[in-house]
Amino acid sequence: MRLETNKSCNLRCRYCYAQSGDDSAKIADINSLKRIVSEARELGIGSVVVIGGGEPTLYPKFRDLIVYIDSLGIIPVVFSNTVLMTEELAGFLYEHNASVMGKLDSLKPEVQDYLAGREGSSEEIRRGLENLLKAGFSKPAGPGELRLGVSFVSNKMNLGEIEEIWHFCRQNNIFPNMEILTPTGRANDELGDKLLTADEIKEYKLKLLEIDRKCYGYNWLPYTPITASGCLQHLYSLYINIEGNVRPCAPTKLDEHPALKVGGEYPYNINKMSLREIYKSDLFTYVRNIDKVLEGRCKNCEHIEECIGCRGYAYSVGVNNGVDPLKALRMECQQCFK
Repeated sequence: MRLETNKSCNLRCRYCYAQSGDDSAKIADINSLKRIVSEARELGIGSVVVIGGGEPTLYPKFRDLIVYIDSLGIIPVVFSNTVLMTEELAGFLYEHNASVMGKLDSLKPEVQDYLAGREGSSEEIRRGLENLLKAGFSKPAGPGELRLGVSFVSNKMNLGEIEEIWHFCRQNNIFPNMEILTPTGRANDELGDKLLTADEIKEYKLKLLEIDRKCYGYNWLPYTPITASGCLQHLYSLYINIEGNVRPCAPTKLDEHPALKVGGEYPYNINKMSLREIYKSDLFTYVRNIDKVLEGRCKNCEHIEECIGCRGYAYSVGVNNGVDPLKALRMECQQCFK
């Protein structure tokens, strides 16, 4: 399960799906968040991703939330730009069994600053990452269980650096979370000409697979939407935004589509229904079984156990082109080069 806590952010990333910035005062009530986590535990959840919606370390009750999640025996996973990641905060997160997904879109300060939307952000991001490494986050929690990752949103500006970033991550026991720029949120207006083609995605994924095989002993399926790791979120996860609206994942913005509203309002909201009711609803049951109704190349793919394509990307492209939302969820993955 992924939770938004606040919309405020100390960066203004040009690819942000949530279009977060420093001008938003929206924050979630800590008691509501604790209730959601408690309900999720009853459904058997194993981890809670504190994704912010903005920058989660700006949330006034951030530490209270991490302590609460950890107290229930659930793994807190924090998505942070690491700008505010001091040595003390990194130590706190390490002590409370958290995993952290940081940010590293570029090793070039001018490119990182541009993508993050603020001059000087590159230096702050790297300092925060260094503090996480000092705190011990490069030590795996178990065989193959890394506690630290960095996300880099691949696009035409940083594509030439991807191999170097990949080596940096592997050499420091950091999971390299290579994302593909998705046409949603702020990216539609600010990075529309930086989207990668299917051929570019193919070329670099195959390069990274070759690097992993030759240098690090890893082997993985190159067709999955997240490089070196499948993304099956729609089959088991929920994303809860700052308003309490529930989605399958961040870019699958079902709550914004008029066809899914009742009386002008989106009904699948944790302030109107329990998490269990939403999870068991017809819509989210359909979403969790989306692998059975996929269309196009995805329909009969032999890798369906490991990959259902990027449903968020398929949905965004579909609805941007006027496709019905449920059909958009089923569309073949436009990123796949198989």
